[in-house]
Amino acid sequence: MRLETTPAGRTGTRGAGSDVTRRFIAGLLIGLAVAGLEVILTTLPAAAPGGIVRNAGGAIRLLAAGASLGVAFALLFRPTPGSHPENVMGGVVMGVVTWVVCALSLFPVLDAGAPMWHADTAARIVPELVAYVLHGSLTGFLYGLVCERLRLAPAEMPSPEPAVKTNVVIVGGGYAGVSAATSLDKAFADDPRVDVWLVSKTNYLVHTPMLSEVSSSAVNPQNISPPLRSFFRRVHVVQGEVASIDWARGRVDLSPGVRSPDSSLAFDHLLITTGCVPSFFGNRDIEANTLTFKSLQDSVRLRNQIIDRFERADFEQEPGTKRRLLTFVVVGGGFAGVELIGGLNDFGRGMLPYYPNIAPDDVRFVLVHPRDVILPELSESLGRFAQEKMAARGVEFIANTRVTGAAPGMILIGDERLAADTVVWTAGNQPNPIVHALGVELTRRGQIPVSSDLRSVENPALWAAGDCARIPIPNDPGSFYPPTAQHAFREGRLAGHNVAAAIRGTPLQPFDFKTLGSLAALGHQLAVAEVLGRRFSGFLAWIMWRAIYLSKLPNLEKRLRVLLDWVLDVFFPPDIVQTISFDAESERDVRS
Repeated sequence: MRLETTPAGRTGTRGAGSDVTRRFIAGLLIGLAVAGLEVILTTLPAAAPGGIVRNAGGAIRLLAAGASLGVAFALLFRPTPGSHPENVMGGVVMGVVTWVVCALSLFPVLDAGAPMWHADTAARIVPELVAYVLHGSLTGFLYGLVCERLRLAPAEMPSPEPAVKTNVVIVGGGYAGVSAATSLDKAFADDPRVDVWLVSKTNYLVHTPMLSEVSSSAVNPQNISPPLRSFFRRVHVVQGEVASIDWARGRVDLSPGVRSPDSSLAFDHLLITTGCVPSFFGNRDIEANTLTFKSLQDSVRLRNQIIDRFERADFEQEPGTKRRLLTFVVVGGGFAGVELIGGLNDFGRGMLPYYPNIAPDDVRFVLVHPRDVILPELSESLGRFAQEKMAARGVEFIANTRVTGAAPGMILIGDERLAADTVVWTAGNQPNPIVHALGVELTRRGQIPVSSDLRSVENPALWAAGDCARIPIPNDPGSFYPPTAQHAFREGRLAGHNVAAAIRGTPLQPFDFKTLGSLAALGHQLAVAEVLGRRFSGFLAWIMWRAIYLSKLPNLEKRLRVLLDWVLDVFFPPDIVQTISFDAESERDVRS
């Protein structure tokens, strides 16, 4: 089951009116049938004397609510064969929504009353909630079962398929790549003559704004990482990396070990969305002795290393060694560095009750920033607010200074040495090196120059979107769009649309987008934000941060899981289970 996002009728085998109408009727009848069964069971002599039915406004209104629930489920969710647990969960959500809209709001108002939001009505509305949840789960299950039996779930393309005439290869499975592939998946859902391939290093999409939540043990890593295959119907997902690009043959050569039956993929259009990788500005010592913070693996490893250092420090007798183990440094005061140090500070200090031999003053969380004020992407006032609040919570700031070197257990800040076992580098990024294999002239920063329609200025078969592309801002000569997630998502969507337009011979559209705003979490119910030109700080900004990024998670399941993680995080201490071992051999492997 997925949220319904495909255009009507794009099942590959049937027209729009047929499937949508039949699914509408199926949802209506199933909702009525389940509501009717509920009415019968709750009015039997052996049961409670129709209390739930009476409270809901009577049998007619309960039947109407059931019909509405079934229809809404049919319109919002597309059935997927075999996904009965997802159907049940979707039905539970729809049941709760119907309970709020109907039982708590609409029915009381129709009776010339007020919505039932008072504590003294809890005994009356809780049984209705249970009934609606059961009603929704049964509706979801039966809806999926009926659709599967009646073949209303998306069917495979008829066989034999027409020969493929056009191949599109997308390299990179981040925001830009996934949104481009989704756009092409919809555009050619009923056209098997176009094949779309997505090559990604991982088989999941990382919701990067929440990586710091993983490092601080606030959410589970898999909850912010939906599998790529869950987004598409016809896009072929290949897990692996690109070794080289052969324009003469029109093929992308894949690295050894790639999860693909072929060692290369043919393409007519090549879309590069590989994003950025850490840049150490040529300093090999820093590269060899610091941790990066770009991937899910980076976040998981960092969380485990912090727990490991606490475990070691709890029994360490030598003061200098103990201080080094418990000093955690983040280099770079942009969004990534600030959110990371804020989350780690909360995580580390929240672990102290588990470690009786570690005093609060033994633990240091340090942020090194080359400027006077952190968060240069925001206004100076918000940067100073963030710095003051985080300093009050124990974060140390070393400003106007650069990290110039590193060695095992030590970094060089300016001319001074700081003993620290854990140093995380967030101070620089550069486009993925694969762009150098494209054979086109790159910008000084290593980006692919593209026109406003996201097509290469040199090669009409090459497209680019996301952080690896330099995209001009309309009516602002010499200015280019920044490398942020909100831009990458929309750039990828337009890139997919324009590739489809190029294949069909229709006009291309320019990319024109105004930044909506920026937010940064500071840890423990604090954040700063600039949204649509307005500034926010404190608890309100923190609520906005969580609400906005929760809504950006790509499906309902992940949103519910992350929301549950956050709720549990409020009531329980941090999880200190260590899932990675850091013995001497593994430490040598990591640093080599």
